[in-house]
Amino acid sequence: MLLEAHDLAMVFGGFRAVDGASLTVNEGEIIGLIGPNGAGKSTFFNCLAGDLLPTAGRIVFAGTDVTRATPEAHARLGMARTFQVPVTFEDMSVADNVMVGAFLRHGHRTAARRAADEVLAFTGLDHLAETRAGSLGTPGRKRLEIARALATGPRLLLLDEALAGLTPTEIRTAIELVRRIKARGITIVIVEHIMEVILTLAERAVVFHQGKVIAQGAPREVVEDAAVVAAYLGHHMKRVRA
Repeated sequence: MLLEAHDLAMVFGGFRAVDGASLTVNEGEIIGLIGPNGAGKSTFFNCLAGDLLPTAGRIVFAGTDVTRATPEAHARLGMARTFQVPVTFEDMSVADNVMVGAFLRHGHRTAARRAADEVLAFTGLDHLAETRAGSLGTPGRKRLEIARALATGPRLLLLDEALAGLTPTEIRTAIELVRRIKARGITIVIVEHIMEVILTLAERAVVFHQGKVIAQGAPREVVEDAAVVAAYLGHHMKRVRA
């Protein structure tokens, strides 16, 4: 078991954004977290990444309790993440952005640049290496953030709506990249609203509603679950089936 989250709760004032949610992630899996806006999946995701300290519960990554660990500690253990809105160093080059991630494992600039160049080639960004990051469009910024995360040498990659805002063609390209990342032995947890992505990529879908996990299993079985249809998919899925 690579990652275990047990009975996580996150309370903001009187609001329970996450209410006793649990998750296990096996090495090599791609798991999709889905649910309506406000379901608690992003808050849960941020607890996993170390960006939020859960009110209750326990998180174990690679055999280490990381419930109260810093994001840097998570990264050093082999967990990397992206954000819903890409966070890049706008005035730095694409290569230098990726080197920021590479410096986690490589103390010298030459080694960090070598690692960054390898990741840039893998993600298809090598031709943009010297381009200013702030000049990239949404697809490029999202891919750059994935590249920077990969440069940290993760065992687990947490993708937060990394394919949102892309065209159908860009989505297909991004799906192929995620598959190639998995082929490298990297485990992936992805929060996504685009059901095509979950149905295509995920081996297991975990559905959140009102801070709780209400269903999990094979994606095509989960989307047929009555509780999931009522809580999340509703009339949209009915129209799709029609």
